[in-house]
Amino acid sequence: MHPTLFIVEVLLEIFAYLKPSGSASEKLLSRRSLAALATTCKPFHEPAMDLLWENLDDYGIKPLLGCVPRLYPLVYANGKRRFCSEGVKPLSEQEGRQFLRHAARVRSLYIPSDKHFHLLIGLPIETCVFPRLLVLRLYKDPGDQKNANHWHLFLSPVLLHCELPAIYSDLKSIGTRCPGLESLSLGSATVHPTDELLVKLLSETVRSCKQLKHLQCSPLDCASWKHLSNLPTLVTVTISEEYYSLQLDPDNVNFAPFVNITCLYFGMITAAYVITIMRHSEFPSLKMFMLNVMTLHFAEAGQLFHALSQCRACHTLECIDISCVNAFESLEPLLQNLLCFTQLRTIKLRLNSPIYLDNHLLMEAVSCWPHIRSLSFYSTRLVTFRGLFAALRLCPHLHTFAAEIDALNIDVDPDAESFQHTSLQTLDLGFSDVDDHQAVARIIFSMLPRICQVVPFRNRWQWDKVNRQLEYLRLSAVNV
Repeated sequence: MHPTLFIVEVLLEIFAYLKPSGSASEKLLSRRSLAALATTCKPFHEPAMDLLWENLDDYGIKPLLGCVPRLYPLVYANGKRRFCSEGVKPLSEQEGRQFLRHAARVRSLYIPSDKHFHLLIGLPIETCVFPRLLVLRLYKDPGDQKNANHWHLFLSPVLLHCELPAIYSDLKSIGTRCPGLESLSLGSATVHPTDELLVKLLSETVRSCKQLKHLQCSPLDCASWKHLSNLPTLVTVTISEEYYSLQLDPDNVNFAPFVNITCLYFGMITAAYVITIMRHSEFPSLKMFMLNVMTLHFAEAGQLFHALSQCRACHTLECIDISCVNAFESLEPLLQNLLCFTQLRTIKLRLNSPIYLDNHLLMEAVSCWPHIRSLSFYSTRLVTFRGLFAALRLCPHLHTFAAEIDALNIDVDPDAESFQHTSLQTLDLGFSDVDDHQAVARIIFSMLPRICQVVPFRNRWQWDKVNRQLEYLRLSAVNV
């Protein structure tokens, strides 16, 4: 027997198909349909209006301002898309109630600018404009602080996701005002190393949150990291060091294990901050580690790779992605530190210096990484075709190989080999040189059947010959 639904539940199921989505024209059509349903009869009004006002990501607060009779002709005058509120008087007490008429229906809101916020200064300071808001995204010029003390009006007690353009004093207790907050993204433009108050404010803001799952912000102090280490809900952390370097005191680092963090991303100027975090932390659930750093010195690289291998992630880490602009000499002694990650599926080391890689080291690496699917190095050209195919036999699921090889000294005969690797789809040979393009094309065609073309970084005219020969071999096989 099927369960009986109330009329309201039936209406919600029907109206769900009219929920605005898709292209701009499709959204407009859906909104017009919902508006028409809302005026059809009383039972339709509430569910239709809830869906109509549910998502204001494309409009900001302008539709709510349009509910104020005095502002309506300004907001919608002559079909203008832009409403200029400069010089317009703030809302009166009665107009404030008109503005709030449908605000309780809004669940998701993107505000591209704070230029209309001065209209709201008449609202009581304790007013929660959007009591049911789940998702809030704010964007503004971080250098413009004239309306910075109005953000609290948009914080909802049920808010789950919040993106703020910067850090503001009236938001330092956001975790108290929004106790269920799960995702917090804080812009970094207002934080400077010489302004200890703003660094402290960031720390207070983060430490006020007790249920975070996802955090994105500027570098945090030790107190913030200690707080995060005691959050069992935390899953991902993204730290972006855009304008300054914050150093942690190693003697003041005392963290609990980050038991459920699965993803760490750092965008840094140097690796010193990351090394301190990794050296004094445990991440027993870590699956993804990503680091984009401007400068990575040899000594720092050794410390980083060693710290990464000691953070209790050897049996969980699946992705290592490290890139830097200014690197150093060969990483050959350091690669050994990464062989302990038995669950590794993706490794990308995009450094401005080649990693020493030969047939023996490649075999050792893939032997330690039985689940590897994507392997990307900037390496020395010491791996031969025979060494490559020997390694491919040990990693049947590999779909991407990006590294330099010795394509000049051909040491395999495709006519004498029966091996084929049917998973590899991307072959990026970077700075590799090639001479006998016909022989190389025949090897790839015979043994790597899913490779349509080789991707080189330089010597493109040489590899273009290989790719044209590959195309010729494919067409010839089809026409046989």
